Amino acid sequence: MKDRLTASIQEFFLPERLRSVDDHIFSDPNGLSLIKESEAVIDKIITHALEKGPLKGTQMFKKNGRTFKLKLKVSQKRLKLMSFDTHLSPSAIKKRVVITFVRQQTYKPQKKPLKEGLVYYMKNGKSHVRSIQKSPFFQGILEKFIQLDAALEGHAPTERPNTLSATEETSPDHDEQLEQSSYEKAIRDLYKQNSELPQALSNRLLQLLEEITTLTPSFHLLAVEDRYQIKRMIDEDIPDLLDAYRGLDEEAQTTEMSRVYEALTKMEITLQRLQEQETRAKNDRFEYLLKLNEKRYPNNKEKE
Repeated sequence: MKDRLTASIQEFFLPERLRSVDDHIFSDPNGLSLIKESEAVIDKIITHALEKGPLKGTQMFKKNGRTFKLKLKVSQKRLKLMSFDTHLSPSAIKKRVVITFVRQQTYKPQKKPLKEGLVYYMKNGKSHVRSIQKSPFFQGILEKFIQLDAALEGHAPTERPNTLSATEETSPDHDEQLEQSSYEKAIRDLYKQNSELPQALSNRLLQLLEEITTLTPSFHLLAVEDRYQIKRMIDEDIPDLLDAYRGLDEEAQTTEMSRVYEALTKMEITLQRLQEQETRAKNDRFEYLLKLNEKRYPNNKEKE
């Protein structure tokens, strides 16, 4: 507790651009979508580099969505990503992210490749700038920059820590085991609350918990931001919602039951979406490895 307080005090005196961005800025669905779309663009360029060979000169890649825009500039010296929410984004806090990554062949080993990693946003009528370097939501993008840099040089990109492998799938490390144990305990606590609910909500909660339970064996393989979202759901969102509902009088409970039912349903849909994303990620990884091997070991049979 003392160390955490000391760290908070120290960060208070740092310039704005050196302070870490608060998790809530990107933990909503719109913030997570902006990050996922950025990762997807980098993945496509990695695949392109492996299939077609290194890019020549400076290239600009763009993606314009209804609620966001992003562009990635690839040059011989740097990789620069710029992404931002448009005015049509439902996000309460509009954000602009700028990340500049120095290519490996252009920096000395003792220097860090991340030259710039900032998010600009407006909150409570004031403009803010914060660092994303230590944010758990951006570790995936930073790792993909390393992968892209390697792919542009014709090397196998470094695997992310949560990439599937035979060892990792069965052997999460000590911290991951503790996190997973906490995750399982929170689920058990929610099961205990089930008997206190009306039958309709009880059935809805059981379905939601079954969906959560199916993710338990592979929890340590999920992306950091996905683990954060699920942990928040079972530690805060579900128990807080149920506690608030039980605190209502009988008439209010009857009136509000449908809204609670709908909220639990939306949580289940979110979990199903995460499972689909993980399945796609595994399939993409498999396709990527096949393409990498085809590039490295082409069929060069001599003509008879």
